[in-house]
Amino acid sequence: MKRGAGRRGLRALVLASLPLFATVPAGAETGLRLELDIGSLVHEAFDARGLRAHLSWVGPEPRFEVQADRLHLPEPVGRVEALHLRCPRAEVTARRLACPDARLTARGDGWRLDAAALDFDWDREAGLVRFSVPWPGLFRGRGRVSGLAGAPGLRVDLDLAGLDLPMLLGSGLVPLELPVAVQAGTAGVAGRIDTRGRVPAAQLDLSVSGLDFSDPAGLHAAEGLSASGRVAHGPAGYEVQARFTEGAAFFDPWFLDLAEAGPVSVSISSLQTVPGVADGVGWSAASGEMTLGGHTRLQGTGLQHRGDRLEQGEIEWQTGRLDLAGGLLAEPMLAGTVLGRSRFEGETHGRLSVSQGRVRAVEASWQGLGLNDDLGRFALRDSAGRIAWSDDALAPESHLTVAAGEVLGLPAGPFQMHFQLEPRGLRLLEPLFVPVLDGGAGADHFHLRVGPEGPEVEFEGGIRALSLERLTEALGWPRFTGRLAGIIPRVFYDVDGLRVDGLLLVQVFDGEIVLSGLRIRNLFGIAPELEVSAEVRRLELDLLTSALDVGRVEGRLSGRVEDLLLVDWVPQRMRLSLATPEEDPGRRRISQRAVENLTAVGGGVQGRLAATFLRVFDAFAYRRLGFNCELEGDVCLVSGVVDHPDGTFTLVEGGGLPQIEVIGHNRRVDWPELVRRLDAVREGPPPVVQ
Repeated sequence: MKRGAGRRGLRALVLASLPLFATVPAGAETGLRLELDIGSLVHEAFDARGLRAHLSWVGPEPRFEVQADRLHLPEPVGRVEALHLRCPRAEVTARRLACPDARLTARGDGWRLDAAALDFDWDREAGLVRFSVPWPGLFRGRGRVSGLAGAPGLRVDLDLAGLDLPMLLGSGLVPLELPVAVQAGTAGVAGRIDTRGRVPAAQLDLSVSGLDFSDPAGLHAAEGLSASGRVAHGPAGYEVQARFTEGAAFFDPWFLDLAEAGPVSVSISSLQTVPGVADGVGWSAASGEMTLGGHTRLQGTGLQHRGDRLEQGEIEWQTGRLDLAGGLLAEPMLAGTVLGRSRFEGETHGRLSVSQGRVRAVEASWQGLGLNDDLGRFALRDSAGRIAWSDDALAPESHLTVAAGEVLGLPAGPFQMHFQLEPRGLRLLEPLFVPVLDGGAGADHFHLRVGPEGPEVEFEGGIRALSLERLTEALGWPRFTGRLAGIIPRVFYDVDGLRVDGLLLVQVFDGEIVLSGLRIRNLFGIAPELEVSAEVRRLELDLLTSALDVGRVEGRLSGRVEDLLLVDWVPQRMRLSLATPEEDPGRRRISQRAVENLTAVGGGVQGRLAATFLRVFDAFAYRRLGFNCELEGDVCLVSGVVDHPDGTFTLVEGGGLPQIEVIGHNRRVDWPELVRRLDAVREGPPPVVQ
């Protein structure tokens, strides 16, 4: 219906009814009283049912009342029931009808008005109604609402404060489907909502304080949140700006306490909901930006979100405070990984591309990067570099430089690394050498592939002249002399752990230890497991016993360690056999102190030699010595160079005069207690012979 036709129809209806309802009681003041029972009335701006009107024009100013059982107005008002408008003083001209002090009673979905003050002006020629009403206390708020209603739609101007958010959101007046339930909070709204155009428009300045919300699963929640911002809606969608200044929020897996993290600012442009998403709410946005505490910024363009994941977009980031951003943003995402207990420092920036719900390309640069593991497993200091990766092609060369680092307590010196990131792996482009103490470790070949079962690594390299004296000191072990060196033909790392295909040569105590079958599981876990076997070749006992500080023994020592298992670097299983090689012709002497310490450590071990000789001689010749241990758990089954029928065994067999023998009586030895006694001998004063 056109506006003019609607107005003419309403005027004709009123004029036709005048003879039926106009009454002037006898003896009353001359005037006009008019009652209309219209029933229903359909207009471009409204749809009324059960419509009734009463007009009284007695004296200089007319009065009127309008009632309707149901009234449907443009959104966001919608359905209104039990409307009752009373105007005690109307202003009537040929064109307009106004009432500056009307009273309005009505109710809707979740709201109610009881004789609320209303100022309105109806321009009949233009078909417009202007209105202004003090906020009637709905949702515990205060303020004023004004606007304009007509055939094209409705414009509402708001200036409100103190609105109870749970009551407001539960009223149905706000056309939002929130994924969370709001338990507490107050809001202020200032701005305009306009439904007169083809697309409803809005521009609202919002403030929120004391906001508490959560979802049923507890994955999104907030407490005491305060924010201010602006929401605008137009043909391109929503424009959102917000700044959060107080409170705490949790969006799995991130938790932000704004008192510690600093304020968070968010802006989104051209935000639109996407219908027909099967697994949740979908939305798209032309761009978005978030800043955290003034030190970290995230920007996105071409964003599309489906269900619970980002489907498409370009993301850029920049932070000058990795120590803050790393703990707030990166650490929750890395929980449960090797880097899950790490602390960061430095600066970084970069970008990534997402398409069809997957990351397709990454570029990142950093400087001053530091990385420290809370468990002391590794550290990285003052690193700089750049990486590039693509999921469908070889990326440009990546590189990094490191000023210093640490792995399992071993300090590393400066090094550079040039490599290329593949769609599912990494390849070393140039040989890599990492200084460690006064030696180092190098890699001539390194290739990482990530498959369905996890990462797989191939490595070839070696260890160059690493000082065992400095190595053992750094690890807190007894100080050994010699050097660690060797060539590692190939190392593999996959779901079964790390294993070495080849022999590792250790040059120590003027002899050699050759390691084979090396395998490490759960290397960076809570309890690493190491399996290895070793062949011991002609170690100089003088150097070994000096390092252990248990007294002096001269001669050579050879043997094997088979099936050694260390759990969290503590022996749990092994077959150890060590003895002086019979073919070695060198000098063989053992000091008085070494004998006494050996008997003190051994528990059921005795030295057969008169105390008089122990006081007279400082050292004794021996023919051979040896020690065998089959360890299982905490128990070591011990034997020596000779086993006797009575169950005893000889650890040191004498040779020459005076002759000394060290005899063991207890074959089952508590291994932790044996280690404890050895530590006590090394750290305590030397034994005294009386």
